[in-house]
Amino acid sequence: MKIERHHVRVFSIIVVWLTFATLLSYLLALILKVNFPLVSSIFLFPVDLIPFPYNLSGLFVIGFGLLWNAYANYTLLFVGKIGLRDREPFHTPSTLVVDGPYRFSRNPVYLSALIMIFGLAIVLSSLLLIILLAVVYGIFQFSLIRWEERRLKDAFGIDYLEYRKHVRRWL
Repeated sequence: MKIERHHVRVFSIIVVWLTFATLLSYLLALILKVNFPLVSSIFLFPVDLIPFPYNLSGLFVIGFGLLWNAYANYTLLFVGKIGLRDREPFHTPSTLVVDGPYRFSRNPVYLSALIMIFGLAIVLSSLLLIILLAVVYGIFQFSLIRWEERRLKDAFGIDYLEYRKHVRRWL
């Protein structure tokens, strides 16, 4: 499957919308103290999968994901000198970044997104978000990352192949 620019945008919109819809429905149910049966049955199924206060541990997971993402972006922007324009999905980077979190993972930005979705699934105790996490992982693993790795191999050749030998895709 050939990935086009609009595929990435559509995917991003779907992920953001589903995450936002889950969070908004949960917050509305709490604030208005109204039990929306459809919301409860879809977004919060099964209810109390992770009971309060244990579900709040997901906030630490989300915080870790945010920090990991900030560290990865800092490394790209300031260590790798890769500007915001060069980081767009369809723009070939001019530098192969192998420092910072890129020493441990070839895809720390994608990894941080998965970590944050997992943390949100814990906080909301949402099975729907776990399913969404699996879908997002599949799209990252089998589509976006493979496409990016082909581009990096073409752009950096043997340097990228050596880096790939020593650093795992996820962790």
